Amino acid sequence: MIIRGGTFGPVATNTYIVADARGGSAWVVDPAMGSSAWAHETLSRLEATPVAVLDTHGHWDHIVENHVWAAEGLPVWVAGADADWLEAPSPFNPALFGDLPPTPGVTPARLLADGDVLELGDLRFRLLATPGHSPGCMVALEETHGEALVGDLVFAQGIGRTDFPRSDPRAMLASLERVFAEVPRETRIYPGHGPWAVTLGEAEPYARMFM
Repeated sequence: MIIRGGTFGPVATNTYIVADARGGSAWVVDPAMGSSAWAHETLSRLEATPVAVLDTHGHWDHIVENHVWAAEGLPVWVAGADADWLEAPSPFNPALFGDLPPTPGVTPARLLADGDVLELGDLRFRLLATPGHSPGCMVALEETHGEALVGDLVFAQGIGRTDFPRSDPRAMLASLERVFAEVPRETRIYPGHGPWAVTLGEAEPYARMFM
């Protein structure tokens, strides 16, 4: 299993390339503004073939370059609760992102749900619905390798904001408690912002300061 990350855009959003192996299949995860050139180069270096875009949730900074990959024929996957943001992307908080140019929308090819299992070569990712930051936030857990794409649920030293439209602070707390209960502490996490590959156990004490 290979995970490569880069940080892009006006709020330093992490984009990941996840591949089953060198020369294998890959996902583009959360394609942020300005990430496509890096993602293409990374795929080329890994000799990996992209097969899908996985959006951990539908906030603008995580989906802004979906259309780049959709134009290349890649299906885009997101939880159903956030699908409308992909159809008509716009900065959900203009005060945060400023007056940005229009972003082409895409129609998700697959609407993800709690308990779904996504296959990438020999990898198996179990999806956990973790609403709070947005209604459709998802965690994708690869239990064999101990890796988890956690979006904006939990960071290395904090948690996702709950003051955005359609955020829910109570749901966020329940989602965090669920992940801390169900995901092994030694699992390495890959969040939507900040450092990645810290363990969930290392991140949990910081998260609990905000709970």
